[in-house]
Amino acid sequence: MAEISLRDNLELQLAELEMLSSMYPRSEEFKLLSAHAVSEFRDYLDGKCDVVSSSLDLNFKIRVDSGSVDLDVRLPHAYPSAPPDITLRTDCLDRAAHTALTKETLEFVASLPSGSLAVADTVDWIRENFSRFCTAAANLKEAAVNPLCFTRLWIVRQVQEVDRHQIYNKNKRRLILECGKEGKLTGFCLPGKPGIICYEGPSVECLNAWSTIKNLTWQRIGLKHQEDVELVDGQDMSSLRKFDDFSEIAFNTKQNASRDHHMDMGEFAKFLNERGCEGVFEILFGFEAKVSS
Repeated sequence: MAEISLRDNLELQLAELEMLSSMYPRSEEFKLLSAHAVSEFRDYLDGKCDVVSSSLDLNFKIRVDSGSVDLDVRLPHAYPSAPPDITLRTDCLDRAAHTALTKETLEFVASLPSGSLAVADTVDWIRENFSRFCTAAANLKEAAVNPLCFTRLWIVRQVQEVDRHQIYNKNKRRLILECGKEGKLTGFCLPGKPGIICYEGPSVECLNAWSTIKNLTWQRIGLKHQEDVELVDGQDMSSLRKFDDFSEIAFNTKQNASRDHHMDMGEFAKFLNERGCEGVFEILFGFEAKVSS
C-alpha cells in the first residue's frame, strides 16, 4: 500500500470513528476496543512513527424488539478502500439463520460503493433486517414441536470441468459432517464429481442442515429430491432410516482416484441398491444405473 493511500485511509477511519462516537454516545451501544490504535494512527499521521501495526476494533450491541446481536468490526489498514472485517454473534438464532444473517450482511457490505464509509450503514441494515431472521428461526422452532415428520433429502452438486467450489473443499466437508451429526441425522456425503449429500431424520433438522449448506459459496448445488413421511402414533423414526449414521463415503474410479475425483457410478448405484434406495439413482441423474453383479 502506498504511503499516501495508507495516510488517506487512516484519516478516514479516524473521521468515521469520531462520527460513530457522536451517533452512539452510550457505551452499552458502541465501544472502541482498541483505543491504543487511535494514538498510533495519530503518531503516524504526525510523522512521529513510520509504521502502523494496530487496527481499529469496534463493537456494537444492536437491540431490536425480537432480540439482540453483537457486531464486531475490524477495520483493516486498507479500509475504506477494502471492506471491513465483520463478525456477528447472537443467541437468538440457530446455526442456519445465523449463517444466513452473516451471508446477507456481507453481501450488503459488498454492495456499497467502493471507498465509502460502511460501518454506520451496516449497523442500520442489521437493525432493520435482524427481526426477519428471528422470525424464520422461530418458525423452525414451532415446526419442531409439531407432530414429527421424517424427511430424506437428496442434494446434488453438479460440477464443470474447472470448478473451485466442489465438495472436495475440506472446510465444506467438515461443515456437512457437523450438520449431520449435530442434527442427529443419518445419511452420507459423497465428495467428488458429482457430489452427493443425503440427510435423513426429523424434517426440521434436515431442512436446517440444508439451509446451512446452501448458504455456502457454491455453484450449481440443488435439492434434487425430497421424501417426507408423517409419523403415526408410536412409530419409531429409526424404522424409516436407510443409513446407520452420517459419514463420508468414496467411490472414485481407479484411473482417476488420485486426479480429478470422478465417481464410480456403478459402485455408487450398488451402494444405493444395498440400502433399499434403488429408484433414487435415476431421479438424481436422469438415467438408469448399470450395476455389476
